[in-house]
Parts: sequence; C-alpha cells; structure tokens
Amino acid sequence: MNKKQISIFTIIICIAGACISYAALPVSQDIREQISAGEAFLQKGDFGHAAASYEKVLSSLDKEQSPGIYMDTLIRLAYGYKALGLHQNALAAFTAALPVAEKSNDPYRKALFFSNFSDIHLTLGDLLNAVESMKQAIDQARLAKDPVLLADILNNAGNMLVTDRNYEEAAETYSESLALLDNTGEAELKAKVLINMAYMESLIGSLQPAVLAETLEHVRTLPDSHAKAENYISLSLLMREVLEKEGESGSPMTKRIKNVWHCLSEARRIGKELKHPRMISQACGYLGQLYENEARYDEALRLTRRAVFSAQQTDCPEFLYLWQWQVGRLLKAQGHIDRSLSAYKTAIETLNPIRLQLFKGHRAQKDTFDKNVKPVYIGLADLYLIQADALQDPKSREGKLKKARDTMEILKTLELQNFFKDECVTYMEEKKRSLDSTPRGTAVVYPISLEDRLVVLLNMQGSMTHFNTPVGSRELKKTARRFRKRLQTRSSYRFLKDARKFYDWLIRPAETELAANKIDTLIIAPDGALRLIPFSTLNDGKQFLVEKYAVGTVPAIQLTTSEEFQAEKADILLGGLSDAVQEFTPLPGVKAELAEVKQIMNARDMLFNADFTVPNLTGEFKTNPFGILHLATHGVFGGSAKDSFLLTYNSRLDMDRLEELIGLSRFREQKVELLTLSACQTAMGNERAALGLAGVAVKAGVRTAIATLWFVDDEATSLTIREFYKQLRNPDLSKARALQNAQKKLIAQRRFWHPIYWGPFLLIGNWD
Repeated sequence: MNKKQISIFTIIICIAGACISYAALPVSQDIREQISAGEAFLQKGDFGHAAASYEKVLSSLDKEQSPGIYMDTLIRLAYGYKALGLHQNALAAFTAALPVAEKSNDPYRKALFFSNFSDIHLTLGDLLNAVESMKQAIDQARLAKDPVLLADILNNAGNMLVTDRNYEEAAETYSESLALLDNTGEAELKAKVLINMAYMESLIGSLQPAVLAETLEHVRTLPDSHAKAENYISLSLLMREVLEKEGESGSPMTKRIKNVWHCLSEARRIGKELKHPRMISQACGYLGQLYENEARYDEALRLTRRAVFSAQQTDCPEFLYLWQWQVGRLLKAQGHIDRSLSAYKTAIETLNPIRLQLFKGHRAQKDTFDKNVKPVYIGLADLYLIQADALQDPKSREGKLKKARDTMEILKTLELQNFFKDECVTYMEEKKRSLDSTPRGTAVVYPISLEDRLVVLLNMQGSMTHFNTPVGSRELKKTARRFRKRLQTRSSYRFLKDARKFYDWLIRPAETELAANKIDTLIIAPDGALRLIPFSTLNDGKQFLVEKYAVGTVPAIQLTTSEEFQAEKADILLGGLSDAVQEFTPLPGVKAELAEVKQIMNARDMLFNADFTVPNLTGEFKTNPFGILHLATHGVFGGSAKDSFLLTYNSRLDMDRLEELIGLSRFREQKVELLTLSACQTAMGNERAALGLAGVAVKAGVRTAIATLWFVDDEATSLTIREFYKQLRNPDLSKARALQNAQKKLIAQRRFWHPIYWGPFLLIGNWD
C-alpha cells in the first residue's frame, strides 16, 4: 500500500467510524456483535476478518428496513476490501447498493457513499464514473452542512484531481478543505490534507522544505493514535521520495534524513503502545531501509526481521513480502548467498497470490511494478547467476543458469499480465516451445541486465552457456535510449558507435560458438531497455547483424509456439487507412501497399478507408476464415494497454477488442497465425510501450506478429512489406528468414542503407 492509499484510507475509516453508535442500533444482538467485531478487526489492521464480519452483517440486514446501517456497514466493508486489494468486490457491493443510496434522504450518508464509490471507480481506473460519483458526493456534503464531512470529501476530490494531473484545481480543492477545517479543530483530518497537498507539490516540483516542516510540526501536535502513526508513515515516505529525487537518500544521516528517522521511530512507538502489529511492521521495515541505505546491515537486518515477525501477526502480505525481500538484499550484501536466495524465494511465495490485486488501478502507478515486483525476480535470478559463476562442474553450472532463465521467464510473463491488466493474456492453447531445445541452426540469446553487469545466456541445441559483460543497468539503459534516438535520425551516422558497442556486449563474445554450431538464426528475448532497440541494427564494424543472421524477438520463450506455418495456403484479410481521420496524419502509401500485398497473396478481402471499421472487421471474421491479418494503419503503443490501439476509420481498436476479434477464428481449422502491423510506433525511450509492442502477438492470440518500433516512410514500408510477403510464399523459408531477406534487399540499396528505413521492422513470436 503506497502513501496515497494510506492517506485516503485513514480518512475514510475515521469519518465512517462516527456513523454508527453500536449500543443504539435498532438491530439484533448478533448483528451488533458482528459490527463491533468488524470495528475491532479494522482498528487492528486485520482487514480479512473485518471484511468477513461486515459481509455477515450485510447478509443479515434488510437494506430497505435499515438503509442507514446498511450504507454505514457497506462503507466499512469497502475499506476492508480495498485494503485487501479486492477492488472488484467493493465495486460489486456498491453497485448493488446504489438504489438504496439514491432513495436515501440522508445527505450525510449519501455523501460518504458516493465519495467511497468514486474512490473505488478511481482505483479501477474508471475516471469518468469516479468524477460523476464525486460530484454527487460533494453536492450531498454541501446539503448536509457538516464542514468536517465536506472537508473530508473535498480532500478525496483533490486526490482524484491529482490522479488526473489537474494540479491547479486540486490545489484549490485542498485549500477549500483546509479553510473549512480551520474553524472545526479537526486536527487529524487537517494532517491528511496537508500531507496530500505536499505530495501534490512534490509531483510538480514546487514542494518547499518549509511546507514539509510545517506539516511535520502539525502531525507532532496530534494526540497519539493509529491515525497519527499513519500520518507519520505517510510523511516519512513522502520525505524519502523527495530525498531520493535529490540524491540524498544514501548519504550519512543529514538533518532531513533524521526527520524521516524521527517519523518512523514515532510511528513504531505508537504502534507498540497500541499493540498494532501492522503499524510496527511498517515502521520497522522502513527504518530497516534507512539503515540499509547507509550500509548498516546488522541494524537493518534486526529491524527488518522485526518487521517480518509483526507482519506475520496480522493479515498484511503486501508488507510481508517487501520485508522478506529486504532480508534477502541484506543477506546478499553480507555475502550470505544461500540464505539470501532462500529469503528471495519466500518473498516471491508471499507475493504471488496478491500480485494482481496489489498493482491495479490509479494507486498502482506505472512504475510500481518495476519498483516493487520486478526487482524481486531479477534479484533471485542474480543469485542463481552468482552461484553459477562459483561452480566448476559444467552440468551443475548449467542447472543454475537454467534456474536464472526460468525465473526471468516467470517475470516476463508477469510483466505482460501487468501491462495488459489481464491474468489470462499469457495462456496459449497451442503447444508451447520447450525452454531447453532449439532447432538446428537457431540460437536463443537471453540478456539479463543487472545493476553491476550484463549477463547473456546462450541456448543452442539443448545446451546453455553464458558470459558476463561489465556494463551496469544504468549505462545499458542510457546507451539504449541514445542508440534508439540516433537510429531515428536520418541525417546522421552516429548510431554506428552504439551499434558496435551493443554488438560487442551481446554478440561478439559468442561469435566462436555461433560459428561452430552453424547458427543462421538468432532469437532474442530482450528485457527492459533492450526492448527499445531493434537487434537487427547491431553492427560488427563491417555488417549489420541482420546481414549475418535472421533475427527474431520473443517476449518469453515459453510464450512462443513451436508449430510451423504454411503461408502459401493461408487466406489473408487486408485492412487500412490512407485518409487523415481522428486528427491523425494521412498515410498516402497505404493504398498501394494493400494493393501489392493483395496481388502477391491472392487476397479476396480488403477493407479500406471508410470500410475499415470495427463492425466490418467483425463481420469478416464471423463469416470467413483467415490465416493472416494485415493492417496498414496508425498503431500506437503507449505506456499502458489503454493507451495502445490501432486506428480504424471512425474509432479505435484497443488490444482487448483485437484479441476478441482474432478469437473468433480460434475454433476454426484455419486460425489467424500471422498479424502484420505496418505503421506502428512506440514512444521514444518508453520501455513500457516497447513491452506492449513485444507482447502484441501474445495478447492478440497469434503465433507471430510483424510490427514496427517507429513509423517508416511509405516507400520503405512498401518495399519491405512487399518483399516480405514474396519471400514468405517460399515454403522452404522461415518467417525470420523472409524478413531478413526483405531487410537485406533494402540495405543493398544505397538510399535505404540507413537503419531508419528497415530497422524498425520486428518479427515477434514464432520465427519458423
């Protein structure tokens, strides 16, 4: 749970807590006892048992007879659900209760109901409904004429506006909330608003030290309570984030770091006094991080183990796995590799059941997965690789290398699930390719970028070797971004320096083995920043890599099928746009491209311009079988699945809809096996956008995709695509070889030698 969650959630429970007077409830003794039990569980941070208690209450209540109690209990249940990550459960409960809320004549309860409903929508990324519910909440709060209630809801509205990056209006909303609180003496809620305002200012780079000092001083004046401890935790996380941005977090204890230490120590003290294991766990864990940053490993380990113990006393796996991972890092720093590996495994066992719930919605910022999930798996892989380097026996060493590879395979699968927000995205009916066997003439190159080095696993004909290159992840990322930028600069040949550098890092150490095994096809399983670059453009000083090898990429080996494809027997559906629609530029070369592919592939079906719509595509797939889908239209891959789409004449085809469309052929004898997207583009330097493109074949449910990393001019696109399909009709050529021949044909022409013309074309997935 991040700092924004803590800040919002605590307000909700404090306000909701004032709604019910247990002794006076006009309900049975059993219901009163369940409500009291739920309240006790909430105060302890035991959200699982709290939710169970409130579920029993709701199942026993007549919502028509006791609408007020029903709504109060529902708000508490929603708090428990959200703390557990069960956001869909919360949405279902509130949706079912909506008629009760709308009939209610109690503006106070209606305000709370719609404020919580808004928060649920926002958590699930539904900003439109979040805004609508928040408007109703504010209207009802104004009718209730309760300044504390209105201040609370305005604070939540401010949080929503920050999520939408509407910072100016958010600042006004927070200010109105504070003005209301000035005359109420409601100090705890004021602390929440001050922290949220400071967080907003940190996002836009305008946070002043005096604001943090004022906020900290206000929190100090609060009476000891669970809310005060939560405020200390929230404030410590905010202060640490500011220090990290300024590069001070790893310094010896400066005054500002001492303020972080003070907040966490106070939260720990209050947690002990209240016997609140969840609070103790957070405080000890974050204190352990402070000592870890200063390399005070013994002290950090003692605190972190205390955090693990406290987390195990209550239901908070979202913290438990963080501290188990922290134990693993600390043990590794002390040189205890085997014990560290055991701690990493335990952290992953704790994380796996909660991962999908933990990183959904607006509170799971786009980098949350990269900060709090990916490093756990990479850390485990690193430990296996360290063990491999220490072994002399080739078989034992290879076993450790495979464990590192298998760990990365799991991570790559999880990354795609996280990007597309779809647990089923990586399910494939077809036979998956074996991790340990590759066809004759094919090598799998598996780079793993670590903090201090680059490890490249090389898998050929059932055996695995590896080599280490002393280039850290920061340098690798910086070079990849620069290389990508230079590749897209038509007038410059400066890209060659980085093209040779990457060749030296990734390929040259393996040249002897590649030659000895007569390798002609390289399949790359890139990770992180390496997804930003087309490997075909690497250069050995004389030739591009694609001139020596056919090159394909896979999001993960286990997500790639092993069956061959007979393109000459496949029917093809063509679609595309040349007109300028929906504020996108025209693509004048599309008409000729589609006509050429239609002739080469003997296609009978083509949807062009006004005919290229989702209903028409759906109609074609419902009535005709196709083995190839070729779409010549703007394809945008952004930092998330919702920002990724293909442009149709009057709408946008998102990745979910594309999956449904292609899924219509799933049970036919002829399925869509090849998806060609000839005008894609990903944001420069955006690793998540490149991840979305890398996973497009898996998401769409096809074995192979041909797509571009950046938009290519019409003539180069036409030449590449036309030659690819000509080559593809040769049954003796793999898809990878077909694309290689098309790219080599452009390289041979002086005007198209620069990689800007042929480099962005990627073969993704099955390369046979």
